[in-house]
Amino acid sequence: MASVTFTGNIGKSQGLKFSNDGKPRLSFSAAETARVKDQSGQWVDGGTTWFNVTLFGHAAEALDATIAANGGKGKVIVTGRMSTREYEHNGEKRESLDVVADSVGLVPRGQQQGGGQAYQQPAQQAQGGWGNQPANAGTWGNGPSNEPAF
Repeated sequence: MASVTFTGNIGKSQGLKFSNDGKPRLSFSAAETARVKDQSGQWVDGGTTWFNVTLFGHAAEALDATIAANGGKGKVIVTGRMSTREYEHNGEKRESLDVVADSVGLVPRGQQQGGGQAYQQPAQQAQGGWGNQPANAGTWGNGPSNEPAF
């Protein structure tokens, strides 16, 4: 299985289910739409990739409650193990991208911009270099103290 991390919009949730031994499981679909620049330099939507995501345990219960509270909508960041599965639908061969999630995070509503731009660097960090360094701290040991970075 391949490791994958993607940001996508929540599609259809199949709801919280429990195994015979009581372990919670949440399955939902998520769509990631690639953004590409056209010949005029404008960003346009490319193709959409759908993933079938499964999350287990207490994280599944918490995400299910959050999805329900948000009316089934929202953007998520999913990290997990992806596999492909072939199946047939109405005589047509299809392929499914299935992800067993290690973690799923909900992107805050204020940062849910389209096209993979879910996260923007906060303004105070954009001015300095790494972390909370002042803008004049220099790089790789060339800062005010001339000490090595490590």
